[in-house]
Amino acid sequence: MRKQSKWMLRIMAIATTGALLITTPSALANTLDDLKQEQKQLEQKKNNIDSTIKHTEGKIDQNVSKIDQIMAQIKELDTKIINTESQISEVLNQIKLTTTEIEKLQASIKELERKIEERDQLLKERIRAVQVSGGSVSYLDVLLGANSFIDFIDRFSAVNTLMDADRTILEEQANDKKQLEEQQASLNKKLQQQEDSKNELLSLKASLDGQKASKGNLVDQLEVEQAKLHEEKEVLETEYDEILNLSQETQNKIVSEQKRLAEVARKAAEEKKRKEAAERQRQQAASGGGGGGGSSIAIPNVSAGAWTKPASGRYTSGYGSRTHPISGGVKTHYGIDIANSTGTPVLSAADGVISYASPLSTYGNVIMVTHSIDGQTFTSLYAHLSSIKVSVGQVVSKGQIIGAIGTTGNSTGPHLHFEIHIGNWEGMAKNSVNPLRYISL
Repeated sequence: MRKQSKWMLRIMAIATTGALLITTPSALANTLDDLKQEQKQLEQKKNNIDSTIKHTEGKIDQNVSKIDQIMAQIKELDTKIINTESQISEVLNQIKLTTTEIEKLQASIKELERKIEERDQLLKERIRAVQVSGGSVSYLDVLLGANSFIDFIDRFSAVNTLMDADRTILEEQANDKKQLEEQQASLNKKLQQQEDSKNELLSLKASLDGQKASKGNLVDQLEVEQAKLHEEKEVLETEYDEILNLSQETQNKIVSEQKRLAEVARKAAEEKKRKEAAERQRQQAASGGGGGGGSSIAIPNVSAGAWTKPASGRYTSGYGSRTHPISGGVKTHYGIDIANSTGTPVLSAADGVISYASPLSTYGNVIMVTHSIDGQTFTSLYAHLSSIKVSVGQVVSKGQIIGAIGTTGNSTGPHLHFEIHIGNWEGMAKNSVNPLRYISL
């Protein structure tokens, strides 16, 4: 009776310990899941910020293009302004020359005016002389008053001379007045044309200056906007760096949590060995120390030892360098591939704790199991799965079904990509080993 009580207490202790091993990882699962969710949110935020930075850089490039275009226009306006100023300078020189001509003409005009005034005085004196003589003197009277033929000839010659002189005076007077009017009209017209040309060029220059000022204002506005965009980009880049630091911190927490789960796996392995030893002792005691063994549940394709083949199927690709089936380049294959139809069961290759069970980049659906075997931590990875049948923190046994073969992620057909890493998984290349060192196909 006392012996039965003793074995009953042992069985209760084993059951209690087993319950703790089952519930404790489930509680830990929330922590790792929360960390992975936090990491996912940080990645999303980082991607959003990166997208915003690229959008801002696009705006900056557009502004640079606009500024370059406007500066080219300003350069063109500068060329036009220089040409216009040159034309204005030329017209001003012409106006100066015309003004000099006008000054010379004014001197000539004064001379003509003096001659015209002298002739006017002479004509006035001639008129007064006629008036003094009673207004009845005529050239005929002068001729008829000759005392002799010689006197007549003299008088006739004098009359002709006077008539010619009067006619010349009148013609010169008319010609000088006409010349004066024509010169004045010509120079005034030329001066007016030059003034008009000068005013047009000054108006054109004012318009060009206005356009240049407007373009300059636009450049100033764009440069202000450019400075603002650079400031926004700098703020975004600072935030991006902060997110990277947070992401790295979360990644470190995930690695730390996986290490903690590895310790859980180690303790689970030790407890399993203890339970198996206790069970063997119980069976030996129940049989009176005989050597008979109890029956075990047979699991297909489960090997003896610490490791077993993770799935049945055709071995299609080994560990090491190979020609990538998609890119065509020669790359290192950090695992082995086992091809089979979609849905074929995938087994845990050894006892352990589920440390990852989600999609992961080009791997598609992935499960990672952290193992503790003879005091050494290992991580096995199962990729391209069509389904995941376990959750993070769950304790699994060697040969337990954890998922199914599929073709998710970067895959050319349904198969299992299987990796083994000494220590924690920190990327496909780090600590990877050839799985065939531990499993047999």
